[in-house]
Amino acid sequence: FVSRAAVVERPSKVELKGKSVLQPGVRVRGDLAIIRMGRYCWIGENCGGENASGSGGNVGHSNVILRGHVFMGDNCHSEATAIGTNVYIGRNCRLGKRVIIKDCCWIQDGTVIGDDTVIPPFSRVEGNGCNITEELPPSAATDLQKLTQEIYQQFVSSNPVTS
Repeated sequence: FVSRAAVVERPSKVELKGKSVLQPGVRVRGDLAIIRMGRYCWIGENCGGENASGSGGNVGHSNVILRGHVFMGDNCHSEATAIGTNVYIGRNCRLGKRVIIKDCCWIQDGTVIGDDTVIPPFSRVEGNGCNITEELPPSAATDLQKLTQEIYQQFVSSNPVTS
C-alpha cells in the first residue's frame, strides 16, 4: 500500500515487496538510486531522506536496501544504506549517511545515528550518541517479525480500501 499522499520519485527504480506500507508524507528518492524494500516494511508518516553519496569523492548515490519486517516510525530521516531484517526504528530518528543497521535491532524514539555507523545485530540503541544500551535476546527475531505482521494486519483491517 502506497498512500496517495506519499511521493515516490522515479518509481521504476523502487522495488516494494508484498505487504509493505508507505504512509502519507513519505518521500522515496528512486531518482537518486535503486531502493529495495522487503515484505512487511512500514514507513511512517513524513519519513524521507536522501540516498547517501558514496565516500571518497564518489559522486554517485548508494543503493538502499530495507530487508523484510522493518518498522520505521513517523518523522524519521534516513540516509542509511542498509537496514536488516526484523528492525524497529522509533519515531523522530535520524540515520546518517551510509548507516548500516544489522538484523534484529531496536532503535529507540529520537535516536540520532551518525554517518558511517554500523549497528551490530541484536542491539537496542538510543540517544544522540547512538549508545548501545542492551543486547537483545535471540527471541527478538521472532518478536519483531510478529510485531510488523500485527501492525500490517491492524492497518488492513482498519482500512477497507486495502482489502
